[in-house]
This record gives sequence, C-alpha cells and structure tokens, in this order.
Amino acid sequence: MSEADKGVDFEAFVLETSEAFIAAARALAGDLHNAEDAVQIVYMRMFQSWDKLSAKQGSLVAYGRTALKNAVTDQFRRNGRLVCVPLQELTGRESVTGIPDAAYAMVREGIDDLVARLPDAQRQVITLCVLQDMSPGEAGKRLGRKEETVKRYIRAAIKNLKKYTNELSEEGTA
Repeated sequence: MSEADKGVDFEAFVLETSEAFIAAARALAGDLHNAEDAVQIVYMRMFQSWDKLSAKQGSLVAYGRTALKNAVTDQFRRNGRLVCVPLQELTGRESVTGIPDAAYAMVREGIDDLVARLPDAQRQVITLCVLQDMSPGEAGKRLGRKEETVKRYIRAAIKNLKKYTNELSEEGTA
C-alpha cells in the first residue's frame, strides 16, 4: 500500500468514526478535553501501524474502541482523578442497542434520575462499577475504600434502586 493510499484509507476511517469515538471517550472520561486527547492518542497509534491493522481480518472500529478504552484508563492512571458526567450531558450518543434515539434518551434520563436519588457513596460506586464497567477492587482503589465496602454499597444501591422503581410504578398505576 502506498503512502497516499494509506492516508486516504485512514482519513476515511477517522471521518467515519470520530463522532462515535469522541462520544464513547466522553462517556468514559467524563471531560470533553480528556476525551478528545484520548481519541487523538488512539488515532496516532492506529496510524503508526495502519498497514498491519488494515491487513488483518478484524474490525478496525472494534480495535479502535478497545484502544480508546485503554487510552482513557491510562489517562486516569496518570491523572489519578475521575470526573463523573450525568448521562443527560452526553448528547449525540448513538444507541448501539437498536432502540430509537428518542426512546434511548428517555431510558437514559430515567436511569440518571434514579441514580441521582442515591446517596453520594452509592451513586459513586454505581457510576464506576455499573455505568463505567469498573471492578469493585478498582473502584475501591479510586475511591479510597475497601473492595468489600464497595460491594456493600452496590448491594445497598441495588436495594434502593428497586425501591425507587417500585415507587415509580405505583405512582404510574395510581
């Protein structure tokens, strides 16, 4: 592959994936600037080995998403801080579940409203472990708590979320 072909292919890939990658990175990083930095790092790394990546059978988008997750994780390790973003602020996010965007937005808003009702410690743990797919051990290190404490907060949060959804369903039928 010539250098010109490599550039054209890569440019098409960037144009196709940039919005989705920035939205995913923003969901992971919580900060638009950190998200853009992470996406830029992924694109630089992918361009350096573009010949090898494009020759493989796998999906370039899947590879990019995995690399993006790793880049954001590296940022957190370097910075040692986490910024949680309410789900409503993540506008323009595509629904990968196949649900229409309007319905997806309503579900996202409903989940965010329920999580917002939780006490601070439970909300932090749910945000890290469920919404950002972090293990209880990693979340405990991030929050300065023991893993068992994080697991206890998760159980309490689940109990509270069930209670909140039952209250909402009772209000809806009344």
